[in-house]
Amino acid sequence: MDTLVIYYSIFGNNEGIATNIAQAKNYDLIEFNPGTMLRVFQFFLRKKRLAKKAKQINIEKYNNLIVCGPIWAGKPAPAIIKLIENIGIKDKNVSCNFTYTQNYGETEAQIAESIKKNGGISKEIIFWNIRDTEEA
Repeated sequence: MDTLVIYYSIFGNNEGIATNIAQAKNYDLIEFNPGTMLRVFQFFLRKKRLAKKAKQINIEKYNNLIVCGPIWAGKPAPAIIKLIENIGIKDKNVSCNFTYTQNYGETEAQIAESIKKNGGISKEIIFWNIRDTEEA
């Protein structure tokens, strides 16, 4: 398959979205999992381990990537930023799906810029208000 869906999810919202996308189109699916909850907080400190984890995901055979992750305090989770910076997206088509509860601030511009800066091609950025999906 030409497309890989990568997700980062703590409470399962992004896992659900990523799984639905992958199943609907028969895309490959992989979780970007930093490990324990303590490791999640290390991401806020921008530890080198996150970059190392991202580099371990092999995306070489894929032309299209779909990244799913959360918005925290109006910004993409640090894990998503580090994933985009370190996974090797040069010349890849990158789409993103983000979950948020209150707002997503400048996320769209920040992610598009990060994709471009790392040599990727930003295709589509979609936002999902998880409060809306919980009520449905």
